[in-house]
Amino acid sequence: MTTFHLRSYAYGFGLLVLSQFSLNACGRTEQALTSEQRPSSQSFNKRLTSPMPIQRCMNMGNALEAPREGEWGYTIRKQDFQTVANAGFDTVRIPIRWSKHANHRPPYHIDPSFMARVQTLVKQAQQAGLGVIIDIHHYDALTRYPEREQARFLALWSQIASAFADAPDTVYFEVLNEPKESLRPTKLNALYGKVIPIIRKTNPSRKLILGGYPWNSLESMEQVSWPEDPNLIATFHYYGPHNFTHQGAEWETPQLPLGVHWGDKADMIELDISFKRAKAFATASGLPVFVGEFGVIDKVPQNERNHWIKIQRQAMEYYGFSWCAWDFSGAFKSYDTTSEQWFPGMLDVYMGR
Repeated sequence: MTTFHLRSYAYGFGLLVLSQFSLNACGRTEQALTSEQRPSSQSFNKRLTSPMPIQRCMNMGNALEAPREGEWGYTIRKQDFQTVANAGFDTVRIPIRWSKHANHRPPYHIDPSFMARVQTLVKQAQQAGLGVIIDIHHYDALTRYPEREQARFLALWSQIASAFADAPDTVYFEVLNEPKESLRPTKLNALYGKVIPIIRKTNPSRKLILGGYPWNSLESMEQVSWPEDPNLIATFHYYGPHNFTHQGAEWETPQLPLGVHWGDKADMIELDISFKRAKAFATASGLPVFVGEFGVIDKVPQNERNHWIKIQRQAMEYYGFSWCAWDFSGAFKSYDTTSEQWFPGMLDVYMGR
């Protein structure tokens, strides 16, 4: 196992000094963004937005976005919300595969028992003092066949929005997780243009979280056609570099090899450039930015997971991004439901202890 001993020096965040690493030492000079790294030429009308309500969030992954809850090894328990709240998180994100629990013919009714399960979980999280993000997750048919599935997608959101119309304003909607495949920017923007008015009929001021194509990538925020709405949040997911954070993942084809390490000068430069780009987008657009997923698979040695998470979290907070760790007890688990303990050091790196 490789242990990184990186000298203390300025990170490139301006005045911020992190003891784990430095970019400006080793002869690095400040680099201007290339044309490919700058925000696009889209003209943003800087908007007035209400304050960002989410700061530190935990994904309750591998539960309701599985085809059936429990099939991927985790079922959400009421006590888990209190555990998350006690640790210092203010919000949970519950990924949900609604498309597996709804009819395929009009009016595309969502299974009442599944809706009741989601409503129960939202209430339990709220009782623990947590905000809740609910999304549409793993709707693969939509991303492959957007024209065919559009009416069903809009009907799903009409039902979800109606079901939570009276929920507190600490319940947030994320319109679609990780658009990909055939749902390219033009089609995605058209879809957003249709679904947002449907949601606003019953939830006129609820916070809506939107990301871009593909995979909620950082760069894709620039390609979203952001409507004039004071209650929008831009999101991106960050797992860079992928061959480190996803090494050994069984769902990757081909499977990425184990033994990859992270934390050298090139890794820090990549992180610095990426987050400066996200900050430039936030400044230009006036939108709050939310890192909806970031994490390292549990096949990586714990000390290296902790190091990556700590640096990412510090950078996100320095640049003013709120964040949501992936995840509580799935493949990137932070908490051991057998021993009922957080994995060693994880709360320290999440909470800056």
